[in-house]
Amino acid sequence: MAESTTPTPLEQRFFTASSGKPATDEQKHAVVKLQEAIVQVASHIGAFVPDGRNKSLALTALEDVQMRANRGIFATGPSA
Repeated sequence: MAESTTPTPLEQRFFTASSGKPATDEQKHAVVKLQEAIVQVASHIGAFVPDGRNKSLALTALEDVQMRANRGIFATGPSA
C-alpha cells in the first residue's frame, strides 16, 4: 500500500521549508518586497525611537511580522 502524500492537519500547521514545495517566482518576489518594507520600517524605528526596551520590542515585533507574513506566503490548506 502506498503512503499518503496528503499532509495531516498537524503537518500542515507545523510545516518547514524542507517539507514544502519549492518557492514559485511569485512567492520569492513577495518575500523580497515584504523584506524591503520591513527593513524600511525598522530603519525608521532605529532613527526615531530612543534606545531602550520599547525600541527592542518594536524591532522584535517586526521580526514576528516578517516570520508570519512569510509563513502566510508559503502556507497551504485550511489554516492558511
